[in-house]
Amino acid sequence: MKTIPFYLLLVMTFGLAGLDKIIGAKIPSWFLEQFKGSLLDLFPGSMEFSFVAIALLEIATAAVLIVGLLKKEFLLKVANDKRLLQYGVVLAQVTFIALGFGQRLTHKYDAAGALFFYAALTFIAGQMALKAE
Repeated sequence: MKTIPFYLLLVMTFGLAGLDKIIGAKIPSWFLEQFKGSLLDLFPGSMEFSFVAIALLEIATAAVLIVGLLKKEFLLKVANDKRLLQYGVVLAQVTFIALGFGQRLTHKYDAAGALFFYAALTFIAGQMALKAE
């Protein structure tokens, strides 16, 4: 039970961000401006694809964690039985790394460093949460 806030934090972080991107239904101008001329702008439609991919990754992360919480995996004693929560934590790490990579592409090193730090903290907290209870 004491690990639920950790999982809910990830659900809110990625679920709300992903829903915001989906509900907006268009790629924001700041995104297009930030990545203009970067590796993500090499091919026609690649920025749109990248934006949608990040949105889907965020939604998938939240969805997997929600299903794991609904299945009450946090109550199980064995870490191997917490597969959905484990997959959700890994997806959260991958999402943070993808976001950090995007920031790195546009030379926003402080933002990239923070996102890579979040990925590392998610790994550590995820390992502790999966072994808890």
